[in-house]
Amino acid sequence: MLSVFCRIKAPTFPIDKWVALPNRLRHSLASAAHSAPMIEGLSDNCWQQSNQRVQHPALSQTLETDICVVGAGIAGLTTAYRLAAAGKRVIVLEGRVRGAGQSGKDTGELLAWNNHQFNTLQQAYGDKLTAQVAQSHHAAIAAVHDLVKTESISCQFTPVTGYIQASERLLAAESKAFNAAGTQAEKVYLGTGANVGGFQDCLQFSGSAVLNPMAYINGLAEAFVAKGGKIFEETRVRKPDNNKVITMAGNQVTARDGVVLATGCPITKNLVDSAVTALIVHGKQFPRRRYAVSLEIPKGSVQNAVYCDTEDPHHSVRVVEGGAAGGGDLLVVSGEEHDQGIRPEAYVNVYNRLETWAKGKWSTAGKRIHQWSWTIFETQEMLGMYGKSPNSHGNYYIATGDCGHILTGGTLAGMIISDAILGKSNPYTDLYSPSRKLSWVPPVLPPISFTYIKNTVSVSQ
Repeated sequence: MLSVFCRIKAPTFPIDKWVALPNRLRHSLASAAHSAPMIEGLSDNCWQQSNQRVQHPALSQTLETDICVVGAGIAGLTTAYRLAAAGKRVIVLEGRVRGAGQSGKDTGELLAWNNHQFNTLQQAYGDKLTAQVAQSHHAAIAAVHDLVKTESISCQFTPVTGYIQASERLLAAESKAFNAAGTQAEKVYLGTGANVGGFQDCLQFSGSAVLNPMAYINGLAEAFVAKGGKIFEETRVRKPDNNKVITMAGNQVTARDGVVLATGCPITKNLVDSAVTALIVHGKQFPRRRYAVSLEIPKGSVQNAVYCDTEDPHHSVRVVEGGAAGGGDLLVVSGEEHDQGIRPEAYVNVYNRLETWAKGKWSTAGKRIHQWSWTIFETQEMLGMYGKSPNSHGNYYIATGDCGHILTGGTLAGMIISDAILGKSNPYTDLYSPSRKLSWVPPVLPPISFTYIKNTVSVSQ
C-alpha cells in the first residue's frame, strides 16, 4: 500500500482523503515523496536517468527576463548557457526535470559523421552542402569539448575513433564522399580479434567522441546557474508566444529578446497555431522509435570506439568504460529503428534482436543490464531544424528534427539560436534553417514531406 501511495504526487491526491489519513501515515508518505519523488517518463538506462531528481523550484510567480527557454535538454541548456555567458538574463522552464526527455536517453555519441551517409547527402545536395554538414559536426564536437574543459564538467568525455561497416561498393562511395567533404577517412582492416567484433573491413574516421549525457546535462545546468541563469523544474508550458510564455499554473514569463522552444517537438499555443505548425514544421519531419541495450563485457575486452553499420535499420555501438558492476565495461548497442505508431509488429522483440545482433559480433558480450527506447524526429532532408520559427513574426525560435544526432544536433541548435539572438552571424544558419523549402516541392505548396504524408495516411486507415 505504501509503495502505491508514494507514486502519487501531493497536488493530485484528494485533500479530503489526505486529511482523513492517520498523522503517522501522512508523515511517512510526505517524507517518502520528498526524498524520492517519482518522475514520469524516465528510463532505467546506463546513465541512471531514472535516478534524476528535481533540484530547482517550480515557477510560482510572474517574471520578466531577456530570454525564456522551454526545455532543459541539450539544445535548451546549451542555448541558455551561451546566452547567460554573453550577459543575458535567461530563464529555463522544464516540465519535469533536467534531462528528462530524449537527451537523457541518447547513447552519448558525438559523431563526426552523418548516419544518413555523406555519399547520400552528396548525391542529393552536392559537395558544398555535404562539406558544411561535416564541418558543423566537427564544430559541435569542439564546442562540447571546450565547454567540458572550461566548466570542468565530469562526464567521461573521451575522443574516439569511428568505424563504418558496409559493402565494398558503399565503403568506396563513402570514402570518396568524406574526401570531397574535406575530411579524412580511410579503409582499414581491423582483423578478427574479439576486441573489434565482426567489424573487419571498415572505413575509419577521426574526430568523434563519447560521453555520459546525463552527467553532461547536469554539469551544463550547474554552469548555467553559476552564470546567473534560473531553472524552474516541474513547470509545464501552456501558451508559448513570441515574447511571453504562460504556464499550466497560470504564471507568465515575459521575455524581451525572445522565446526558445527546445522541446524536441515544438509545442503550440492554440488550434490555429497547431494547424500552421503542422503544415510548415511538422510536415517536414516524422517521428521514429530507436532502441538500445547495454550488455556486460570484461574490462578492456572491446576497443573503445564507435562502431556503425549501414544496414536498414542501422546499428551503432559504443563502450562505457567501468559502467558495469564490479568495474567491468558495458557495450551499448542501439538500433532497430522504425517509424513510430505505424506497424505494431515493429515493436515486438526489439531488445532480443539487438542483443542477438551484438552477440553475433562480440563474443565477450554477456548479460543484458539495461534496455530502453526513445523518439527521434527525422526530416526528409536529413538535416535538423534550428533557428527562428517559420510561423513567427518576432523572436520565436525552435530546435527540432535532429535526425537522431541528439548531442551534436542539440549543440548546433544552441550555437545557431544563441548567435541569432545575440545578432552574430553563424555559418550554419541557412543549412539548418526551419524555414528552408523542400527542393522537390513547388514554392506555392506547403513543404510537406513524402514520409509525413505516407505515415499520416497509414495511421488514418
